[in-house]
Amino acid sequence: MTSRKGPGEVALGLVLLGVLVGLALVAQNHWKQGLTLIGLTMLAAAAIRLVIPASRVGLLVVRSRPFDVATMTLLGAAILGVTFQVPLPHQ
Repeated sequence: MTSRKGPGEVALGLVLLGVLVGLALVAQNHWKQGLTLIGLTMLAAAAIRLVIPASRVGLLVVRSRPFDVATMTLLGAAILGVTFQVPLPHQ
């Protein structure tokens, strides 16, 4: 018995992988690269939610499409904005 992964499961897996890799980078003191990856992953999740129909996107659906896209876009943009506002420490 084989199980086929739909686009929703693949999309969620990619988003979770991007966030986990970003968190691992932050934990290794590469916070700027990690937070950049997390912010870009959130923007990609918003794009995925915008393109894939709600019936096939799986667990990326929280509320309505406009709400989900707006929330993930604002979160990704906020993470990127704050990340690039903080200067790197001089070594």
